[in-house]
Parts: sequence; C-alpha cells; structure tokens
Amino acid sequence: MNLDTMLVSLYMLVDYWWERAHPPSPRKPERPPSLSDAEVLTLAILSQWPRWRSERDLFRFADAHLRPYFPNLVTYGQCNRRVRALESELKAFQRDLAETLPEDSEVYHVLDTTLIPAIVRVRACRKGLFARQATFGRCVSKTEWVYGFKVALSVSPAGVIFAFGLAEANSDERKVGEFLVTSDGHDSFLADKGFSSMEWERHWIQEHEALVAATPQERARRAWPEETRRWAAGKRQLIEGS
Repeated sequence: MNLDTMLVSLYMLVDYWWERAHPPSPRKPERPPSLSDAEVLTLAILSQWPRWRSERDLFRFADAHLRPYFPNLVTYGQCNRRVRALESELKAFQRDLAETLPEDSEVYHVLDTTLIPAIVRVRACRKGLFARQATFGRCVSKTEWVYGFKVALSVSPAGVIFAFGLAEANSDERKVGEFLVTSDGHDSFLADKGFSSMEWERHWIQEHEALVAATPQERARRAWPEETRRWAAGKRQLIEGS
C-alpha cells in the first residue's frame, strides 16, 4: 500500500468513527478551526508510522508534500497542541478499533511492561525534570538502571494492543497489571514473573473474574516446568514488536 492510499483510507476510517462517536450538535458562533478534529487525529496516527523519525519529521513532510490533502495545515506547534487536546479521543478511537479486530479463538491476552529512558543517567539527578514524574527503575534483562517511565501493554496473540498506560519506572508490576486488567476487560492473561503473586491473582479472579497466568519464580513451590516456561516466554515475545 502506498502513502496516498494509506492516508486516504486512514482519514476515512477516522472520519467515519468521529461521526459515529460525535453526533451533530448546534455549532457555537465562533470561527471553526483550520484543521478538523478528524484531520488532526489522522496526522497524529500517521506520525507513529516507523517511516518518520518523530512527529516533527512527519510535519515537515506534510508541509512539503501533503498540502493537497491538508490545504489548511497549521504550524507544528498549533498541530501539536491540538493533538494533546484530543488525547482522550485518540485513546477512545484506539479502543474502538481494537474491538473490531479480535478473533473469537483468542484465549488470552499478554501483559508486559518495558522501561523507556527519559534522559541519560548523568543528568537525571537535576531537579525539575519531567515534573518529577520520571524515576529510576531497574531493567532486569539488561541488568541496568534506567531513569524514565514504565510502558505497560495488554496485547492479543495477533499483536493488537487492547490496553496501554505509562507509569513511573519503579512502579510495582502488579499495580500496573491492575490497570491493564480493568482497562482491557478480557478474562484471561499471560504475564511474566514480575506480575506473579498468589494474592494478586486471587484478587483479579474475585474482583474482575480475570485469570492472570503469571510465570512463578523458578524457586517457588508452584514453579512451572522448564518446557512450560519456554512456551510462555515465546508467546510473550510478540509484545516486543507492539
């Protein structure tokens, strides 16, 4: 699929969703925005395509090559503010789209987190960075400390993201799991040992009727056989590309 076809298809999908989610209402007596909300969401989604290095990179391309599709394209700063203002709508669109993609045969979703560095560690001791939202967290796989955030995902076996969130890098995996389980709404999940806890697993079953099969610690009494651990690890790999 070339860029033109993808852009038109994406805009039609977003615009159709917007019309369904926002029934017509009396307009206020004010000047309408240069870009419609559907156009802003289309640009925001398009900016996530790996072809672009950043949102600014996409905007430079759009300014030079996509004017026929966006004749009233605003400045990068204005577009960025519009995208941030429509964050809740962008999440709602993602959830609604994800609900149209699952297959009836999906037995479980995969829960996992990954650390995202916010800044190099040598500068992380300075005050006021990221409004004190970023923290230090330990990356077990790389045996290193990262100053930043923890990205949490719930993904179907087909790679469709059903729930996502951002937390401090030192957040407890189980508390992050609580958010993912309630946001996703599925009834069974596969997770790594960071989510493992008999107390939390009972809580998820009792409160949300959701089974979370988290790989137990290897030395635990309920440890899984090596073959089962390898199978679960292989199934969790798909989340790395999401």
